[in-house]
Amino acid sequence: MYYSFPCPYCSKIFYVFNDSKDAASKALYDGVKKHLADYDEDRKEHQLDDGVSEDSLEIYNGIAESSDIPPGGYPI
Repeated sequence: MYYSFPCPYCSKIFYVFNDSKDAASKALYDGVKKHLADYDEDRKEHQLDDGVSEDSLEIYNGIAESSDIPPGGYPI
């Protein structure tokens, strides 16, 4: 299953392929935070500032599931 989540700052869609929604949410958290840090945007974004546990749960609850790669998505 493909799991995707938008960057809260730039809205790019990031996705992972995983059998576990929980593991996918943690991977998406790590990937989005790295993306934000790479572009020096992590300090400007305020949605994912609560820590790994809370933010992974937030992503888990907002994650999109698909059997196909999300169009225009960026793999993590």
